[in-house]
Amino acid sequence: MVEKFCVFCGQKPELESKEHIIPQWLIELTGNPKRSAEFGYKDIENPKAGKRSYSFDNFKFPSCESCNHRFSKLEAAVKPVVHKMLSDDSLSASDFNTLLDWFDKVRIGLWLGFQYLDKNPAGITPKFHIEKRIGLSDRMLAIFKGDGDKEGLNWIGCDLPSFVHTPSCFSLRINNYCFLNMSYNDLFSRRLGFPYPNESFMLEDERTLSIFTKGRDRVMAPILRKTFSLHGTEIYQPMFLERLNDPIARRFYDTEYVHINSMSWERGIGKVFMKHRPGLQEYAISPSKAWIPSRTYTFEALLFEMQPLTFEWQTYIDGRAPSLEKLSKEKRQQVRGIYRWNRMHNTKMIQLLREIEKKS
Repeated sequence: MVEKFCVFCGQKPELESKEHIIPQWLIELTGNPKRSAEFGYKDIENPKAGKRSYSFDNFKFPSCESCNHRFSKLEAAVKPVVHKMLSDDSLSASDFNTLLDWFDKVRIGLWLGFQYLDKNPAGITPKFHIEKRIGLSDRMLAIFKGDGDKEGLNWIGCDLPSFVHTPSCFSLRINNYCFLNMSYNDLFSRRLGFPYPNESFMLEDERTLSIFTKGRDRVMAPILRKTFSLHGTEIYQPMFLERLNDPIARRFYDTEYVHINSMSWERGIGKVFMKHRPGLQEYAISPSKAWIPSRTYTFEALLFEMQPLTFEWQTYIDGRAPSLEKLSKEKRQQVRGIYRWNRMHNTKMIQLLREIEKKS
């Protein structure tokens, strides 16, 4: 039995309301709001029990009334951004900052939502909730376009062990667009020229000890040491508010290079960048259509390929975990076992998908 907590603040809900992790406006934008959808398995340890199926409208979780009201402002801000994307309209750097905030909210909301639905099978006590994860870590969005005029809403990777243990990578399909979203500490800070941890260690209480060094003040290509198997638009934004709250790390960020490449240095918000061969370019402050993918895929093929793509990048994120050498032997073995299981599970899922592909 999972005790009720507010998905925004993590406390016992005050004047309890219900938060639609997938907002009502998006459900209506992508089809009949009363339509049924599958939400993982009825019993995560026994797939033969079948999948959960109920309406999108019922996919909601406890929240404080005040928290729900406060975060409704983000929903109001992102709604026109999504509408413009689906219409292939111009977007500004500010629009993408809002969109990436929203993806932070949805990603962590889905993670907490599945904890509720699955009755927390991994025995995880969440150390953070939505309000503590928005704009906290480096983040990126890969945007892929499918052909036709499709309606639909899907997410990928939210019920896998990798996401359960590290909710840093998932994919979301909105009509004929597919998005892969990642956010992780110092995901690309080093290669963007920002300060970065020269060493990172996981501690016994699962906090991370990072030893920082100054940035190189230049962009190194590629921005990630892994390439995407699909061609789309890649948006990157460095985030460092947590580093500013650390007196030791803060001094590494108080440099001309970081200030120049920040949207708001005081709030730890970097500028929005877009991949541009061979490196990155700053995304325009004024609205631009530069974000629209140059390649369009057959929709069914795109939706299929988003599955192995997501699983591969979840494994990539797991591979960036801090060093375990400061953990006790018992804890180290436990964590290594988790990562090994995550990697094996994702590898098996990819193999199954490729077997399906060969038979089709």
